[in-house]
Amino acid sequence: MLFLIAFFCGGLWVGAIGVDFLMFDLIDGLAALLILFVLLNTGVLSWPSDVWGGVVLIYAAAATAQLVSLLLPPPGVLEWVVLGVLLYFAWNASFGAHRTRVMLALGLVALGLAALKYSVLPFIWVRTELPRTPILDLRALGEGMKALVALYVPTHPVNQVYAFAALLAWVLAVWLQWPPERETDWLRQLPRSERDRLLFWLLGSSQERGRALGRDEVRGYLDRQESDG
Repeated sequence: MLFLIAFFCGGLWVGAIGVDFLMFDLIDGLAALLILFVLLNTGVLSWPSDVWGGVVLIYAAAATAQLVSLLLPPPGVLEWVVLGVLLYFAWNASFGAHRTRVMLALGLVALGLAALKYSVLPFIWVRTELPRTPILDLRALGEGMKALVALYVPTHPVNQVYAFAALLAWVLAVWLQWPPERETDWLRQLPRSERDRLLFWLLGSSQERGRALGRDEVRGYLDRQESDG
């Protein structure tokens, strides 16, 4: 239900002639699939084990696509640059990043994109204009250049309220779907000093290479190091 709320709130648009519903486009959908793959691969969401899990995943994909359409800059060169940066970070995050870091990174990216779309662009686009010279009117050229960078359209303040409600519902939905800690996550919870000592031990011991170590074995080694120290 929360994913559905995020989907519908993300599509609501209050314009000059009334309320409309905007669907995400192909780029938003593909970006949402990439985000879901990162969330599934890093343990933020669980892979569906039954039909209901598959339905929830479909709802999550649709809601994520709507949120991507809300946060991405308007069509233009700026959108291409932002998509390239997001693809780069998503590629890096898909390789072994912890799910807490992934969610924190998503929150920071969402905050940055919201500030860019709803604060930076309106401030610059309204307050920048090329002057009109006696020989040539440069205003049309300036407007064309701004449209090339980003095709900005002013939004009603209530649309930002809908966008915030959609983001909040999406975050709550992901939090409720948060799976229990995986068995391998205990290693990431160790303090930095213990992880460093464990790494030096593994690098210096040729007998441990290529062999899987259990939690009790690692804990016993760390306890021995503390008692010897």
